[in-house]
Amino acid sequence: MSRSGGRSLTLVIATAIVLAGCGPTAPDPTPYPTSGPATPIAAARTVVEAFAAAWATADYAAMYALLAPADRAAWDEPTFAAAYESLAEVIRLTDLHAAAGQPELGSLAPEARPLDLPPPAPASPAALPSDAAGSAAPTASAPPVDPATVLDGPVRAYVVPLAAQLTSARFGAIELNRDVALVEGPDGWQIRWTPGLIYPELAGGGALRVTRELGDRGRIIGSDGTIWAETRDDGTRVYPQEWLAGQAIGYVTDVTAEDLDRLDADGYLAGDVVGRSGLEYGAEALLRGTPGWTLTAEPTSGDPVTLASTEMVPGADITVTLRPGLQATAERGLAAHNNGATAVVDPQSGDVWVLASAPAFNPNAMTAGTTLDGTPLAAPTAAQIIDKAVLSAYPAGSSFKPFTLAAALKTGVATAATRVPCPGTWTFSGFTFHNYMDHSLPGNVSLPEAMAFSCNTTYMPLSVRVYDADPTALTDVVAEFGFGSFTGIHYLPEETGILPDAAYFEANERWDGRIVPYNEFDQIQLSIGQGSYTGTMLQLASAYAAIGNGGTLWRPRIVTEATLPDGTVAESIAPTETRHVSLTTAELAYVTESLEAVVNLPYGTAHAAFAGFGLQVAGKSGTAETGTPDPHALFPAFAPAVAPQIAAATVLVFMPLGTGGEHAAPIVRSIMARYFNGG
Repeated sequence: MSRSGGRSLTLVIATAIVLAGCGPTAPDPTPYPTSGPATPIAAARTVVEAFAAAWATADYAAMYALLAPADRAAWDEPTFAAAYESLAEVIRLTDLHAAAGQPELGSLAPEARPLDLPPPAPASPAALPSDAAGSAAPTASAPPVDPATVLDGPVRAYVVPLAAQLTSARFGAIELNRDVALVEGPDGWQIRWTPGLIYPELAGGGALRVTRELGDRGRIIGSDGTIWAETRDDGTRVYPQEWLAGQAIGYVTDVTAEDLDRLDADGYLAGDVVGRSGLEYGAEALLRGTPGWTLTAEPTSGDPVTLASTEMVPGADITVTLRPGLQATAERGLAAHNNGATAVVDPQSGDVWVLASAPAFNPNAMTAGTTLDGTPLAAPTAAQIIDKAVLSAYPAGSSFKPFTLAAALKTGVATAATRVPCPGTWTFSGFTFHNYMDHSLPGNVSLPEAMAFSCNTTYMPLSVRVYDADPTALTDVVAEFGFGSFTGIHYLPEETGILPDAAYFEANERWDGRIVPYNEFDQIQLSIGQGSYTGTMLQLASAYAAIGNGGTLWRPRIVTEATLPDGTVAESIAPTETRHVSLTTAELAYVTESLEAVVNLPYGTAHAAFAGFGLQVAGKSGTAETGTPDPHALFPAFAPAVAPQIAAATVLVFMPLGTGGEHAAPIVRSIMARYFNGG
């Protein structure tokens, strides 16, 4: 991709600061004796402090009231206010603090005395002394002065230093050190003002000009060099992989008027693009970079003067962990069902290899309107755009049973030696629960055998025993594995799902509007991933990865680094451990053994899906009730079962007569097969 060196855009602020001059021309000096000020000099500082305080709150009327009459005559209030308003707009003023110093004697250029301050009448001269002859000396008499006559003369002033610190969204901190001149009026000190008090360069008129420079938007590239998103020389953002990972990559569109209201502080202007979904949205700041701004004073006569500037930082290329081969395999598996999601992660680092959603989405539909070979693309639906692997939360069904087993082991209500029945039905407090089609196993079986057969009637009563031992043990374990909270994936929006624990039911009403505390029935539902529970496929894949890798829950990583055009690494993201779950190595190994049974035992719900696979897979099917005749079919798994290299979770949404083992497990198998074959 070629880089054009960035875009430059100029804004001209030509409001009240654009002025023809700085007031009336001063008259020729005419000496006139003046007396000292009648108002305490210290009061001059108080006036300047009041001026600064009004400026900080944008009370321009209060500022204007402090000006001397001559300046109010030269500059009307709207013109005065517009000068400060335009400054605030140009720099995007967010805060202002100012401090006034001690007054010092100064002077202004001679000018006509104001009508409200007439000259004092001269005193009568004293008689001259007699000469040696004793003759009377002639007397001198001053010409009479009409008190209403306005005479010209030098103007005594006091100067108060004002140090103002302006906080600007565009330029950061700006310091203005100005000397404020004050003269004495009938009612005290008054400020003498021209636009030069804001910027001396504009004392004689002129304009402030702000110029923005924006670099090219960065690319989204894979660690293998795959280009997922780039900007063509004509400015169009395109997506070379077309449909592949469309939801995860996301798209951009031009900013709207509503966007500009929200994004103005970040330097967006009409004609810019902004990320709308996926990584284009989440990594917007990295991809866009930071615009550079230059504030220039352009006087009516003379050369422009740079007053403030910030450096432009171009957009960074972000490197992502998505693996095209695995992504394509996952999307092919989902395409046959047209509504579902898959997440695939590296159990040893948390790297995200696949985020797939159905129906598929081609981001070029939003920018170019066609595929890259020119085939027209229809406008996508909302269902196509959403990244269901991270933004849609589903009940997990029986794929949640491993966490129930983990809680049972942790509380000590079950061990590897535990044997339990798996009847077709189980009744608790007058309510009868069922296995799938009321199937059962004869006699007492081990917990891995019950897991393989997906016995609700085993794991539901087990959850009650856990509840009796510790009412929060199951929800605590579920929370440790990351459910009910953000995974923390970098630069992607995500959904937390719902962990229906005691705190949840304290804040949320039941179906009948009542607040009812967490109880055994909630525990029973949670034990098989039902009730109010929902979670994402990324959460489920990450949790299963933690089971297999010995208890490390990784923060999912999809962006590894951001690199500027000159090769500077602007950001580097290392694998990050969220936590280590509080199960022992032996407990996690037993949970893994139960998941292996799902694949190994002839009656295991995923036995057929992985027949002849060649590597030991640990996984669990889930068939989640939805309140409709059509359940969700799920299958999370990791492989190999010992020291796993890949973890995946798939959901197929509203599958008629669907089951996780029959429909979702084959998709996971195909992804794992691609991985172990070098994909």
